[in-house]
Amino acid sequence: MILNEKNYYGKKANIEYMSYSQFKDFCECPAMAIAKIKGKYKPESSESMLVGSYVDAFLDNNFEQFKIQTPEIFTIKGELKAQFKKADDICQIIKKDKYLYKLLTGERQKILICNIAGVKFKTKLDSLLQNFIIDGKVVKDCEDCWIDGEKKSFIFKYRYDLQAAIYQTAVLQNYNKKLPFLLAVVTKETVPDKRIFKITDETINNAMQEIIVKAPIFNAMKKGETEIYGCGKCDYCKSIKKLNKKNIEEI
Repeated sequence: MILNEKNYYGKKANIEYMSYSQFKDFCECPAMAIAKIKGKYKPESSESMLVGSYVDAFLDNNFEQFKIQTPEIFTIKGELKAQFKKADDICQIIKKDKYLYKLLTGERQKILICNIAGVKFKTKLDSLLQNFIIDGKVVKDCEDCWIDGEKKSFIFKYRYDLQAAIYQTAVLQNYNKKLPFLLAVVTKETVPDKRIFKITDETINNAMQEIIVKAPIFNAMKKGETEIYGCGKCDYCKSIKKLNKKNIEEI
């Protein structure tokens, strides 16, 4: 299957290829990941996702099409709803910062495929430059987070380390060059902050080891070759939950 803008997010492509977001779904809950692939579960777009899409549309010069596809972010009068005006502010902040704007406006939305541990992955790069792979993020803030009792960078909370490993591999396999992976971040704080993070080789190598181990397992689940289990805690698992007497809890 040859991927393009029209079929990249389609069901057929999601069955044939793994992706960063799909891999992350499997890490969180395989049952939820499979339900999304089959079209049986479609979580509503969060406000955070819509803000990110708004900024992407601005950088892709595709804003008019985005407005047609997302009428929910506008009022009846056609004005941006209050909670999305921050997205417009972020676009202007990016535009006014020459270095940040240059990073984010390289070769946009470049589709590449790669193979990791025998599993086909699809990638769609935000911005590809001669010397960098750049992914733009709009986040609440850049504060460290508590993960398994340890304070770590927010990068690990959202598993951007996995994204860095997959994207760097895609560029390496397609262009035969290893490029640094940068996160270009703008925050949604009252006064937005701008930061650029380079994901280190050590972090990428650690993430790649995790992908090499888990990707074949997740792919086998997609093919129906092994048992699929749910986490029991995510929104999907709660939506299909059925109770019986074994679920009675004593307090």
